[in-house]
Amino acid sequence: MIYSPKAMKQILEDNEFSFKKKFGQNFIIDENIINNIIKAADLDKDTLVIEIGPGAGSLTSKLAASAGFVLCYEIDKTLKEILSDNLKNYNNVEI
Repeated sequence: MIYSPKAMKQILEDNEFSFKKKFGQNFIIDENIINNIIKAADLDKDTLVIEIGPGAGSLTSKLAASAGFVLCYEIDKTLKEILSDNLKNYNNVEI
């Protein structure tokens, strides 16, 4: 997944996604923050990551590139297709 705030906005618009207040949704759009999270997590190919609320997968894709396996749980079923598409190049992710 090639990430940028503009690309994420376009993905969400293309999929007619709207944020749901009841889920308290907000997505990380700053790649510097994502990279800092990855660096602080000190991941390797033996690491299992459990991500709660992957949203559209911006952090998830970076986790998958660094960790052995990423297990995601997303309560908003309208994001399943977006996540599946954004993470299709990773065989170490389960949504």
